[in-house]
Amino acid sequence: MQAFRLLCALLLLAFCAPLYAFLEPLLDDGDWSAETGFEYRYFDDPGEFGQEQHALSLRFQGEYVSQWNDESDSMTFVPFVRLDEQDENRSHADIRELLWVHVGDNWELRSGVTRVFWGRTEFNNVVDVVNQTDLVDGDEEKLGQPMVNLSVVGDDWGIFDFYWLIGFRERTFPGPDGRLRLPLVVDTDNAEYSTDTGPEDMDFAFRWQTTVTDELEMALSIFSGVDREPAYTFNFDFSDPMLIPYYSHIDQLGVELEYLHEGWAFKLEGITVQSEIEDYQSSVTGVEYTFSGLFGSDIDMTWITEYLWDSRDESAPGFLERDLGMGARFAFNDETDTTFLAGMLWDPETDEKVASFEGERRIFSDFKIKVLARVMMERGEPELDDSTLEILADLADSPLLDNGLVDRQFVIDWLIDLIQEEGIDIIFENEGFVPALQQLQRLSSADTKLSLVESDDYVQIELIYFY
Repeated sequence: MQAFRLLCALLLLAFCAPLYAFLEPLLDDGDWSAETGFEYRYFDDPGEFGQEQHALSLRFQGEYVSQWNDESDSMTFVPFVRLDEQDENRSHADIRELLWVHVGDNWELRSGVTRVFWGRTEFNNVVDVVNQTDLVDGDEEKLGQPMVNLSVVGDDWGIFDFYWLIGFRERTFPGPDGRLRLPLVVDTDNAEYSTDTGPEDMDFAFRWQTTVTDELEMALSIFSGVDREPAYTFNFDFSDPMLIPYYSHIDQLGVELEYLHEGWAFKLEGITVQSEIEDYQSSVTGVEYTFSGLFGSDIDMTWITEYLWDSRDESAPGFLERDLGMGARFAFNDETDTTFLAGMLWDPETDEKVASFEGERRIFSDFKIKVLARVMMERGEPELDDSTLEILADLADSPLLDNGLVDRQFVIDWLIDLIQEEGIDIIFENEGFVPALQQLQRLSSADTKLSLVESDDYVQIELIYFY
C-alpha cells in the first residue's frame, strides 16, 4: 500500500502540471484552472468486512471557461477523476459539466451536461432530485446530468426553469473493499427497472422561484422521471449475496420556503411523491439564527436546528425518516477563508446519534485543507436470530421483502427448490447461508437505521492544490 501511495503521488505531480501547460494554449480564447486533491482517511477500527483502517485517494478536477458573442455565449467544461487505493468502485471518472449557455434579454438556454441544486435546508434536501448522487465520492456529491434547461426571468413573477433531462444515470455505490457501505454489496451491473421506465428515459422537471416579500422567498417544483433513490431486492444467491438496485418512475411535487428576519431564518422543504412502489411525503423544517461578530470578534456563528420527517417510517431507504438535526456554522471572515460546521443527527425513537465536523481553510495562496470527522455516538445493535426459520419469519414481514418487489410465492418456491437440490442440511449447515440471512435481517431492522451502513468513526483530511 505504501508503494501504491508513493507511486500515485509522484505520477500525479509529474502528470498534472505538464498536462495543464499543454492544454492551456489549445484553447486560447478561454481560461483553464484545475485542482488536485490528496485525500487520507483513517477509520477507528478495521472494516467489518476486512477493509483496512487507512485509505488514500487522489482526485483531479479541471475547469475550462470560454465566452464569446459579447459574453452572450459561454462554454464550461469540468472533468473529474478519482483514484482510490482501496475501493475499485471509487476509482472513477465523470464529466461534471460540459455546458453551453446562451443568454437572451430575459432568458437563458443551457445545453449539455451540468449539475443543478434545489433546496434550502442544511442536513437533507428532499427536493433536490435532478442529479444523481455520486455516493462513492461523498453523500453530497452529484454526477453530471445531460439536459436542456430553459430559464425565463421576469421582474414581477420570478424565475421559471424548464428541464428536459436526457437519459438516466444510476447511483454509484462502494464495492466489496470500500468503506461506508451496506452489509451486502450493491450489484450495480444488474440494476432493474419498473416496466414504465428505463435507463434511456427522458425525464422532465419544472421549477418556479420567486420573492414573495422582502423577507420571504418561495419555490415550487415538479419532477417526472426515474427515481434517483433506488429500492432494493435480493439476488437470492447465498454463494455471492448482493442487493439489486430497483429504479421506478416517480412524479414529485416539491415546495421550498425561506423566511429571513433580523438574523433569523425559517426554512421548509417538502415533497409529495407518487411511485409504483408506494406514495409518500417527506419534509425538512428548520430554524437558523446568526450571531454576527461573536463576542466582539470577526466570527459569525449560525445556530441550526432541523427536523427531518418521512411518512414511510422504517421502509424509507435512508435513515433520515424522523430525526432531529442540530449544528453550528462558523465563518471566521479572515484572510484564509476559515469556516467549519459542527452538527449532530439524533433519532429520538432509536436514540441513535451521529456527530460530524467539517472545516476548511486556505494555506498560502495555492493550497486549501479540508477536514471531515464523523463519530457514531450511539448506534443500535440489531437483534439477529440464529435460527433460519426465525430469520425467514422475520423477513417475511420486513420492508425489504414486503415492498412489492419480491413475490412471496417466489421466495417459497426458491426455498423448496434449494432444499430439493441441496438437501435440508443446506439451511442449517451451510456456512454462508445463515450469515447472509442475518445481514438481510439487519437491513430490514427498523431500530438500527445507522447500523445499516458499515460506519466506524473516521477522520478524512484532504489537501487541495489549485493551479
